[in-house]
Amino acid sequence: MRMFYKFFITILMLTILTGCGTTKTSLRPDAKAQINKIALIKVSEPEVYVAQDFGNIGMMFGAAGAAAAGGSSASAGKSVASVTAEANYKAGNRFTNQLVRKLTASGYQVKLVSVRRKDKTELLENYDAVIKAVGSDAVLDIAIESIGYATEHPMLSPHWRPASQVHVAMVDSRTGQKIYTEKFMYGYHNPFMSGTDIEAPENYHLDSTEELFASDEKLFKGLDHSVDAVVGQIANTLKK
Repeated sequence: MRMFYKFFITILMLTILTGCGTTKTSLRPDAKAQINKIALIKVSEPEVYVAQDFGNIGMMFGAAGAAAAGGSSASAGKSVASVTAEANYKAGNRFTNQLVRKLTASGYQVKLVSVRRKDKTELLENYDAVIKAVGSDAVLDIAIESIGYATEHPMLSPHWRPASQVHVAMVDSRTGQKIYTEKFMYGYHNPFMSGTDIEAPENYHLDSTEELFASDEKLFKGLDHSVDAVVGQIANTLKK
């Protein structure tokens, strides 16, 4: 019981530090019907691709255990960050290209816009400059809070799976108001955090750290699916 209590407190603190999520705002059909031109803000590349070992038993034992958990992936001689850096993998670029393809296929005119962000993991606070610069019906903003691989629970779900947390917002250019917001949680799920859960297919689940780094190709395929699954959800929401 004492061990479980320590684990619960650790996860609760991680949740508080990470944030509780984003309240979803559903896109109304009448608002969608008035959108034909979308200004898509190019999706920023994440600062780092993470390997979050929440399933390590060491997470139950406070700071010392957490340090041991963090060291488990390093012992393999590789990290998700080093593998992606060496291959110049770009999740933001894939997000942007896939969204352009999907939205164009749905009949939208899409114009790409570049902006500077104070924090790449967060949505913009204000869209006035984008609205003034681009003649569009709406602005679509995507922010990757985190992306990489994660385990979930030392007993119930200790295996690795691709994981990402992604924020989405669409702003009406006429009013400047957000007409659609959502946070997606792919792969890793936490009952204390709100968001739209997307399951990672079992063929992307990996039993050990060694298996995670055994094949760079398989690692990248998992990351690709993490991006594509979120893009698919966004495109489905915006589909006319």
